[in-house]
Amino acid sequence: MENKIDRIELAESIYSKLIDDENNAMELWSKSVDQIKLPASDLPTIDVLTCVYNAEAFIAHAIESILFQSWPNIHLVIVTDPCTDKTIDIIKQYAAKYSNITLHENQDHQGIIACFNKGLEYCQSKFIARMDLDDLIHPLRFEKQMNFLSEHSEIGVISSYMRVFNELKETKDVTYRDDFDIQKITMLFFSPLSHAGSIFRADVIKSIGYRDDFKYAEDFDLWYQIMSRFKTAVYPEFLYLYRTHSNQVTNARNLLIFKKSWFEIMRNLFHDLKLKFTDEDIYYHIDNVLLVPVFANKEDWTTQHLWFNRIVLANKESLYFNHEKLTQFIYHGYWLTPFLKYKNQLNWNTFLSQLFSEINKMTFGQKLKEILKYILKK
Repeated sequence: MENKIDRIELAESIYSKLIDDENNAMELWSKSVDQIKLPASDLPTIDVLTCVYNAEAFIAHAIESILFQSWPNIHLVIVTDPCTDKTIDIIKQYAAKYSNITLHENQDHQGIIACFNKGLEYCQSKFIARMDLDDLIHPLRFEKQMNFLSEHSEIGVISSYMRVFNELKETKDVTYRDDFDIQKITMLFFSPLSHAGSIFRADVIKSIGYRDDFKYAEDFDLWYQIMSRFKTAVYPEFLYLYRTHSNQVTNARNLLIFKKSWFEIMRNLFHDLKLKFTDEDIYYHIDNVLLVPVFANKEDWTTQHLWFNRIVLANKESLYFNHEKLTQFIYHGYWLTPFLKYKNQLNWNTFLSQLFSEINKMTFGQKLKEILKYILKK
């Protein structure tokens, strides 16, 4: 037991230094691999699927954070598009040293979705983990997630919390809901889990794969497909360190591609919800729900209220989402604050329609108090 505690404490100590002192943390990790790693015994192999293009500045530490994991049985699958830097040379140096690395080099530019699907062909284990090769992970990431999966056979995918960091070592913590029903609901608003921070049961992800029509949002589409058929979970620790850097490009053209992919995802989701909608409705949802809405006046708020109300009423019939949790989620996260801000600017009929809408989770007594306050204000 003492050795186990020391092993875990050492891993946690390394992890705590990865962002602020990356080079020294990785050096300590390299020297501590044998002390941290579990005995191989009969533990299953994890295929780690990665795709990379021009990441020479970060790829060495990313590869090491996979190879140095406490989980002993790892097969690292790397698919590359043709690189213009030293990325592939660095990978080959590691592949010459470690026999558990498989490298597939595309001879022409295929794009991330084709790379993912090509990588899946090299994955033969029962578990497939994802990671991007400019990021870092907790030394115990795979161990913690695999222990969870071994105890929860009903779960098809286990993700984790994610800590975002930049070149200035500034951080932002990203957490996810631990309730599967809520994870599914959040697809209406944002991508529900960390794709790169997940381990998939192989039969789950291989039965679905990555679809060509969802460039830059292939992970979002993957969650939509998975959550329609399988249960997901999140390990409630920051096991994934997501690096943002100047080489990453977000521009107007990419945003248009994002929106095109989101359009198709929302179209599929609204069909499942049995919501009657137009193309204009989907674009409204993208601009005012998926992207951060800006309410300039009570008319903007009333439009969004009516849209949310349509979603809730459709779900009341289809029950695609857990209905009580959907209404609670919208009420607390998106509805209550703007309603309280604009309620006294609304005319009487609009005020009453919002107050007694399906979304409003106030008690009857609370609603009566709102009516009284509205009258007194007038």
